[in-house]
Amino acid sequence: MYLLNFCEYGRSNHDYDTISRPSGSGDYLFLQFKAPMKVYIEDKITITRENACILYTPGSPQRYQAVRRFYNSYLHFSSDENPGQSFGIPENSIFYPEDPMQVDSFISRLHQEYFSSIPFREESIHALITLMFLTIARGLTKATTQKEDAGHLYPVFQSLRLKMLTECGENWDMERLCKCVNLEKSQFYAYYRNFFSSTPKNDLLRARLEKAKYLLSNEALQVKEVAQLCGFQSQTHFTRYFKAYCGCPPGAYAKQII
Repeated sequence: MYLLNFCEYGRSNHDYDTISRPSGSGDYLFLQFKAPMKVYIEDKITITRENACILYTPGSPQRYQAVRRFYNSYLHFSSDENPGQSFGIPENSIFYPEDPMQVDSFISRLHQEYFSSIPFREESIHALITLMFLTIARGLTKATTQKEDAGHLYPVFQSLRLKMLTECGENWDMERLCKCVNLEKSQFYAYYRNFFSSTPKNDLLRARLEKAKYLLSNEALQVKEVAQLCGFQSQTHFTRYFKAYCGCPPGAYAKQII
């Protein structure tokens, strides 16, 4: 059973204020920092971003200081079970929930329940705390799974990207790319952008234009042939992209380098 000892929502202290409890608070403390905070854990200092969270266990040292504005929400609570172990939530270390607005909403509702006198207040508080930790745990599990997937997929994407750029004259539409890694279009695009800070379309276009610059040095090839060898559907499209990339039409470029 979760028993709420105290709760504040949107608490503001003086700028640069510090909270220091070397022996902890005697109960569990869950914090959501609404502004950047310096958090001291053992001999390390972590400067958090907005919406960072931490779950302090009973007896653990608590020390944190506002980078400037002191603004947070928190709840002190007691429990006959360890929520960190029950839900797999990090203890005495900073973490970032998948949906900070959900966490904010739970603390707001807990604050309202704590200062109310309506029937089944304690049961409602227990349910809200349970649901909050459950929601956080699911988000963290999802983030871990996505990170593991990314680690597995990176070499696959790297190999596919190399093949696409090497064989840039072929037709590399999104359907073909997605089929190669067995992903939906939105998933493929998100992973590709995350891995390479670009898009397959931009990378492919750049590779085709670089190949075109090389082929234009061959006097035996006409501009139309170069366009076809580089995967462009028409000479008009090729000329437009090439001029935007190199600053002159392909014919003029060929005359400069031959």
